[in-house]
Amino acid sequence: MLFRSSTYFLAGQALATDIYNFNNNKQLNQYVRPIAAVISFTYTTPGLDVSGRGSRLLSHVVKDWQVGAVLRYQSGALLGNPTSLNNLTTQLARSAQAFGPAGTNFWNLTGQPRLLVDPNCGCFDPQHTTVLNTAAWTDAPGGQWSTSAPYYNNFRWQRQPSENMNFGRNFRMGPDGRYNLFVRAEFQNIFNRTFLSVPSTANPNIAISTTTYNGQVINNAGFGSVATLNGAGATPRTGQIVARFTF
Repeated sequence: MLFRSSTYFLAGQALATDIYNFNNNKQLNQYVRPIAAVISFTYTTPGLDVSGRGSRLLSHVVKDWQVGAVLRYQSGALLGNPTSLNNLTTQLARSAQAFGPAGTNFWNLTGQPRLLVDPNCGCFDPQHTTVLNTAAWTDAPGGQWSTSAPYYNNFRWQRQPSENMNFGRNFRMGPDGRYNLFVRAEFQNIFNRTFLSVPSTANPNIAISTTTYNGQVINNAGFGSVATLNGAGATPRTGQIVARFTF
């Protein structure tokens, strides 16, 4: 019995093919990135250890500035193999379960490159480019299980780092700095990187369809298309200013 209830309420679930062939169900965990690095720091500028009225004023100007960041760099998200159209899971009554994901069959690999572009190069227009190679797959024959795994480590979408930084200043007031006003500007995606939606991997037989938007003909749907309408996938740089007064 293949029991996967622990992933039932998660966005991406373990995918089962032939439930009587455990070896065929070995797969990569969608939530584990093989390479991930997190950098976090906060730095506050000190005052100057000097004497004299002018030097004390300079020290007051340069001290208590603060910069901080949380930066995460990781491998791209896994792209799944397209789902087979041979209806084997339906014929074997494994297409639905009382609890957990339905049975799934996949297309077989042909050995051709699956990606037509490097998703991390920033060198293609997602509105006019087909990023997946339909020749890389062939559907499983009728009545047969696929020999392909649901995911492969070398079939991933672009790396999408999380880069958040903040800049602030403590303004100390009153006797012995008893009162403090802290003002900070916080930025998400501070370098304004372009993030793209995951391309459609539903069915290699579905050709790219287009639509006209603002006078331009752009990809709208189909295998290997990247959704861009209405800002799909975009996470532009955002910021906010916060203030805290303590006394």
